[in-house]
Amino acid sequence: MALFNDSIELNRLHGADVLYNRIAKLSEHYFREDTLDDTSEFIKQAQRLIEGARSTDTIIGIFDHRTWSPMIEIGADEFWGPISGTKEDRIKTILSFLDNGYQSFPIDSVRWQISVLNEIPFAERINFRFYHCGIRYKLPTQKQISLFSQGVPFQYDALRNFSYTFNYVQNVSHLIKKEFNSYWIRMSFGKNSEFVRTFYGATKEYSKRDLLSNREKEILRLIAQDIPTKEIADQLSISTNTVSNHRSNMIERLGARDTTALVQIAKMVCMI
Repeated sequence: MALFNDSIELNRLHGADVLYNRIAKLSEHYFREDTLDDTSEFIKQAQRLIEGARSTDTIIGIFDHRTWSPMIEIGADEFWGPISGTKEDRIKTILSFLDNGYQSFPIDSVRWQISVLNEIPFAERINFRFYHCGIRYKLPTQKQISLFSQGVPFQYDALRNFSYTFNYVQNVSHLIKKEFNSYWIRMSFGKNSEFVRTFYGATKEYSKRDLLSNREKEILRLIAQDIPTKEIADQLSISTNTVSNHRSNMIERLGARDTTALVQIAKMVCMI
């Protein structure tokens, strides 16, 4: 049986990636230098893309790192449901949706990101990508969701600090197993994205190593090609039990629902 047997979910993921890339391309026409131009046309066209995708599980926006709050959110009302009040009120309401065990996520993640950014030397402060995965919320409708987000900074200053990121947020409860009670953050940077920093929510573990080892990534690339376990073992001169153990460890580490979800998540964060 082929590894990827759920065409609906694969089409959903592909559509989300296409949507994100189109938004990023669109932004190049409206944002220049170190200030934001008039965003009205950007918002209008971004809304058309969201509506065209017919997605209620996606938010595209701009996050202001000076205030640590969203500046623009397209698709948020459909995603979270109607929330009234000021921007601050909305943020407080959304944070109140955090599931039990995740209330410290906002403070822990911000502290971690600030500490990491402060330690990165000037030469390496390029090509940033931020990924968050597994943060659980319970909406007023009692719907349980698990968030994945991807952030790409723009508008760097002379010191390569940035003020804003383009953010893409998706509900990935279909990829994360229900019993996974943690979250993780991955930051990559450098000319060839050769530097990685990670944070594991359950243990508050900060590491300069990636979430998966090089050997695990090697095995996962072969799994993604739908190569049988026996053939992977033969290619890498290891036992089939070792391949299976690595597969189980990767699923456990990322909180993936199954092998297909593991491959999808790893691709979403550019680990394979």
